[in-house]
Amino acid sequence: MTTRVQQLRGVPDAPPQAPVPLRPPRRRRSKLLVLFGVVLSALSAAGVVWVFRATDEAVAAVGVALPVRYGEVITAAALREVQVRPDPGVRPLPWERRFEVVGRTSPTDLQPGELVTPDAVLDSATVPGTGQQLIGVPVKPGQLPATPLQPRQPILLVPAGAAGAAVEAWPPVRGAVISVSERDATSTQVVDVVVPEANGVQLASRASAGGVAIVVLPKDR
Repeated sequence: MTTRVQQLRGVPDAPPQAPVPLRPPRRRRSKLLVLFGVVLSALSAAGVVWVFRATDEAVAAVGVALPVRYGEVITAAALREVQVRPDPGVRPLPWERRFEVVGRTSPTDLQPGELVTPDAVLDSATVPGTGQQLIGVPVKPGQLPATPLQPRQPILLVPAGAAGAAVEAWPPVRGAVISVSERDATSTQVVDVVVPEANGVQLASRASAGGVAIVVLPKDR
Protein backbone atom coordinates (compact mmCIF):
# COMPACT_ATOMS: atom_id res chain seq x y z
CA MET A 1 0.00 0.00 0.00
CA THR A 2 1.45 3.33 -1.05
CA THR A 3 1.13 6.35 1.14
CA ARG A 4 1.25 9.82 -0.44
CA VAL A 5 2.28 12.74 1.57
CA GLN A 6 0.66 15.88 0.28
CA GLN A 7 2.20 19.25 0.88
CA LEU A 8 0.05 21.31 3.09
CA ARG A 9 -1.22 24.45 1.46
CA GLY A 10 -0.13 27.74 3.04
CA VAL A 11 3.03 26.27 4.45
CA PRO A 12 6.05 27.79 2.65
CA ASP A 13 8.90 25.79 1.44
CA ALA A 14 12.20 25.88 3.32
CA PRO A 15 13.95 29.28 2.82
CA PRO A 16 16.72 29.26 0.28
CA GLN A 17 20.26 29.57 1.57
CA ALA A 18 21.75 33.10 1.62
CA PRO A 19 24.38 33.65 -1.06
CA VAL A 20 27.93 33.51 0.19
CA PRO A 21 29.67 36.93 -0.39
CA LEU A 22 32.61 36.73 -2.68
CA ARG A 23 35.79 38.38 -1.41
CA PRO A 24 37.91 40.22 -3.98
CA PRO A 25 41.09 38.41 -4.69
CA ARG A 26 44.02 39.75 -2.65
CA ARG A 27 46.76 41.37 -4.66
CA ARG A 28 50.19 40.34 -3.73
CA ARG A 29 52.71 43.12 -4.02
CA SER A 30 55.68 42.30 -6.05
CA LYS A 31 58.73 42.02 -3.85
CA LEU A 32 60.78 43.52 -6.65
CA LEU A 33 58.53 46.62 -6.78
CA VAL A 34 58.78 47.13 -3.02
CA LEU A 35 62.54 46.80 -3.15
CA PHE A 36 62.72 49.31 -5.99
CA GLY A 37 60.71 51.84 -3.95
CA VAL A 38 63.02 51.46 -0.96
CA VAL A 39 66.10 52.00 -3.10
CA LEU A 40 64.56 55.02 -4.82
CA SER A 41 63.68 56.61 -1.47
CA ALA A 42 67.21 56.06 -0.19
CA LEU A 43 68.73 57.66 -3.30
CA SER A 44 66.41 60.66 -3.03
CA ALA A 45 67.35 61.23 0.61
CA ALA A 46 71.04 60.95 -0.24
CA GLY A 47 70.60 63.47 -3.06
CA VAL A 48 68.95 65.99 -0.77
CA VAL A 49 71.77 65.66 1.75
CA TRP A 50 74.39 66.10 -0.99
CA VAL A 51 72.73 69.23 -2.38
CA PHE A 52 72.43 70.72 1.12
CA ARG A 53 76.07 70.06 1.88
CA ALA A 54 77.18 71.37 -1.51
CA THR A 55 75.34 74.67 -1.11
CA ASP A 56 76.31 74.99 2.54
CA GLU A 57 80.03 74.50 1.96
CA ALA A 58 82.17 77.47 3.00
CA VAL A 59 84.46 79.15 0.47
CA ALA A 60 87.65 81.16 0.95
CA ALA A 61 87.12 84.89 0.44
CA VAL A 62 89.03 88.16 0.91
CA GLY A 63 88.43 89.90 4.22
CA VAL A 64 89.79 93.09 5.78
CA ALA A 65 92.45 92.72 8.45
CA LEU A 66 93.52 96.37 8.91
CA PRO A 67 91.63 99.65 8.41
CA VAL A 68 91.98 101.15 4.94
CA ARG A 69 90.66 104.67 4.36
CA TYR A 70 89.12 106.00 1.20
CA GLY A 71 91.85 106.94 -1.26
CA GLU A 72 94.56 104.88 0.45
CA VAL A 73 96.42 102.09 -1.31
CA ILE A 74 95.31 98.57 -0.34
CA THR A 75 98.25 96.48 0.86
CA ALA A 76 98.55 92.72 1.22
CA ALA A 77 98.90 93.14 5.00
CA ALA A 78 95.45 94.78 5.11
CA LEU A 79 93.80 91.62 3.76
CA ARG A 80 93.17 88.22 5.26
CA GLU A 81 91.51 84.97 4.28
CA VAL A 82 88.03 84.31 5.68
CA GLN A 83 85.59 81.45 5.27
CA VAL A 84 82.08 82.44 4.16
CA ARG A 85 79.02 80.43 3.18
CA PRO A 86 77.19 81.14 -0.09
CA ASP A 87 74.52 83.82 0.21
CA PRO A 88 72.61 85.39 -2.71
CA GLY A 89 72.93 88.82 -1.09
CA VAL A 90 76.71 88.68 -0.61
CA ARG A 91 79.31 88.88 -3.38
CA PRO A 92 82.68 88.22 -1.73
CA LEU A 93 85.91 88.38 -3.69
CA PRO A 94 87.49 84.87 -3.87
CA TRP A 95 90.75 84.60 -1.96
CA GLU A 96 92.67 83.52 -5.06
CA ARG A 97 91.86 86.93 -6.60
CA ARG A 98 93.28 88.97 -3.71
CA PHE A 99 96.20 90.23 -5.79
CA GLU A 100 93.74 92.05 -8.03
CA VAL A 101 93.08 94.57 -5.25
CA VAL A 102 96.56 94.80 -3.73
CA GLY A 103 98.16 98.05 -4.85
CA ARG A 104 94.84 99.64 -5.87
CA THR A 105 93.33 102.75 -4.37
CA SER A 106 90.46 101.94 -2.05
CA PRO A 107 87.12 103.24 -3.38
CA THR A 108 85.65 103.33 0.13
CA ASP A 109 86.50 102.97 3.82
CA LEU A 110 87.37 99.36 4.68
CA GLN A 111 87.06 98.21 8.28
CA PRO A 112 88.41 95.00 9.90
CA GLY A 113 85.84 92.21 9.75
CA GLU A 114 84.35 93.36 6.45
CA LEU A 115 84.41 91.44 3.17
CA VAL A 116 86.07 92.79 0.04
CA THR A 117 83.68 92.69 -2.93
CA PRO A 118 84.43 92.72 -6.67
CA ASP A 119 83.53 96.43 -6.63
CA ALA A 120 86.93 97.04 -5.08
CA VAL A 121 88.38 95.74 -8.35
CA LEU A 122 85.93 97.18 -10.86
CA ASP A 123 85.23 100.55 -9.27
CA SER A 124 88.55 101.50 -7.74
CA ALA A 125 88.73 105.20 -7.05
CA THR A 126 91.05 107.33 -9.11
CA VAL A 127 92.77 110.00 -7.03
CA PRO A 128 92.98 112.64 -8.26
CA GLY A 129 90.07 112.38 -10.65
CA THR A 130 89.59 114.19 -13.93
CA GLY A 131 89.78 117.95 -13.38
CA GLN A 132 91.37 117.58 -9.93
CA GLN A 133 94.81 117.81 -8.38
CA LEU A 134 96.12 116.21 -5.21
CA ILE A 135 98.13 118.42 -2.87
CA GLY A 136 99.60 118.01 0.59
CA VAL A 137 98.70 120.69 3.13
CA PRO A 138 101.03 120.79 6.17
CA VAL A 139 99.16 122.15 9.16
CA LYS A 140 99.84 122.71 12.82
CA PRO A 141 97.40 122.93 15.74
CA GLY A 142 95.24 125.99 15.18
CA GLN A 143 95.22 125.58 11.40
CA LEU A 144 92.56 122.88 11.52
CA PRO A 145 89.90 121.68 13.99
CA ALA A 146 90.91 119.40 16.84
CA THR A 147 88.32 116.88 15.69
CA PRO A 148 90.07 114.28 13.48
CA LEU A 149 89.41 114.72 9.77
CA GLN A 150 87.68 111.88 7.97
CA PRO A 151 88.31 110.68 4.41
CA ARG A 152 86.01 112.34 1.85
CA GLN A 153 85.31 115.12 4.35
CA PRO A 154 84.42 118.34 2.45
CA ILE A 155 86.59 121.26 3.51
CA LEU A 156 87.43 124.85 2.65
CA LEU A 157 91.06 125.87 2.29
CA VAL A 158 91.42 129.44 3.55
CA PRO A 159 94.31 131.93 4.00
CA ALA A 160 96.40 131.60 7.14
CA GLY A 161 99.58 133.23 8.45
CA ALA A 162 101.89 133.52 11.40
CA ALA A 163 100.86 135.76 14.28
CA GLY A 164 101.60 139.38 13.52
CA ALA A 165 102.32 138.70 9.85
CA ALA A 166 100.24 139.91 6.96
CA VAL A 167 97.89 137.30 5.55
CA GLU A 168 97.66 136.99 1.79
CA ALA A 169 94.10 137.45 0.67
CA TRP A 170 92.71 134.91 -1.73
CA PRO A 171 89.28 133.30 -2.19
CA PRO A 172 88.65 130.10 -0.19
CA VAL A 173 88.93 126.93 -2.25
CA ARG A 174 86.70 123.95 -1.74
CA GLY A 175 88.33 120.51 -1.51
CA ALA A 176 87.98 117.05 -0.01
CA VAL A 177 90.20 115.17 2.44
CA ILE A 178 91.88 111.99 1.18
CA SER A 179 94.09 111.07 4.12
CA VAL A 180 95.83 112.57 7.15
CA SER A 181 99.32 111.74 8.38
CA GLU A 182 100.43 111.40 11.99
CA ARG A 183 101.93 114.45 13.71
CA ASP A 184 105.71 114.71 13.55
CA ALA A 185 108.12 116.05 16.18
CA THR A 186 107.08 119.63 15.39
CA SER A 187 103.34 118.81 15.77
CA THR A 188 102.90 119.17 12.02
CA GLN A 189 100.72 116.80 10.08
CA VAL A 190 100.08 116.63 6.36
CA VAL A 191 96.54 116.52 5.00
CA ASP A 192 96.22 115.15 1.48
CA VAL A 193 93.47 117.08 -0.29
CA VAL A 194 91.95 116.98 -3.77
CA VAL A 195 91.16 120.42 -5.18
CA PRO A 196 90.07 121.77 -8.56
CA GLU A 197 92.82 121.61 -11.13
CA ALA A 198 92.79 125.37 -11.60
CA ASN A 199 93.75 125.95 -7.93
CA GLY A 200 96.24 123.15 -7.34
CA VAL A 201 99.54 124.87 -8.17
CA GLN A 202 98.91 128.07 -6.21
CA LEU A 203 97.50 126.20 -3.21
CA ALA A 204 100.51 123.88 -3.10
CA SER A 205 102.84 126.89 -3.04
CA ARG A 206 100.84 128.63 -0.30
CA ALA A 207 100.55 125.42 1.74
CA SER A 208 104.31 124.80 1.65
CA ALA A 209 104.80 128.19 3.30
CA GLY A 210 102.22 127.39 5.99
CA GLY A 211 99.71 129.84 4.59
CA VAL A 212 96.70 127.52 4.40
CA ALA A 213 94.17 126.68 7.10
CA ILE A 214 91.36 124.13 6.93
CA VAL A 215 87.67 124.72 7.63
CA VAL A 216 85.43 121.62 7.86
CA LEU A 217 82.13 121.58 5.96
CA PRO A 218 79.10 119.29 6.47
CA LYS A 219 79.30 116.11 4.42
CA ASP A 220 75.93 116.76 2.79
CA ARG A 221 77.10 119.97 1.16
